Amino acid sequence: MRIKLLLLGLIIFSTFSLKAQNLTNDKVWNLLLNNVKIKYIYSLRYDGMLPKPKFGKELKKLQGQTISVKGFFLPLDITGNVFVLSYNPMNMCFFCTGDGLQTIIELNVLPEHFKKFKRLKTDDYFEVKGKLKLNSNDYKHLIYILDEVEFVKLIK
Repeated sequence: MRIKLLLLGLIIFSTFSLKAQNLTNDKVWNLLLNNVKIKYIYSLRYDGMLPKPKFGKELKKLQGQTISVKGFFLPLDITGNVFVLSYNPMNMCFFCTGDGLQTIIELNVLPEHFKKFKRLKTDDYFEVKGKLKLNSNDYKHLIYILDEVEFVKLIK
């Protein structure tokens, strides 16, 4: 009986892993852009409006899964140590155009890949791979976070 349960668990796990790996860049961005609803709530602590995302079922299935995604490079701070992957280039950023927080992903880069990110320039189009984290409560971070990020390739 134990072996059957273990085997069933392994089959289910591999199905979810394959499902996440077979997602194309367009499908990933489609889910990130459209399978979330963001409303803004007032915070006394921060004295301002803060985003409160509600993630859809399909997007929740990707929580903790390793995904590959392509986008534009945006350094987020003056030290050049905080990085963001954006659906749009800098001149069409979420803040300027009102496209929304769902168009950017915070990147937590693995130490062995950090030098590659330091060499990138704003708006370089590139591909990364990492574990998706959906964030609805920590306002010090973006709503999408990729952990254990690896640089895959520079596209242009």
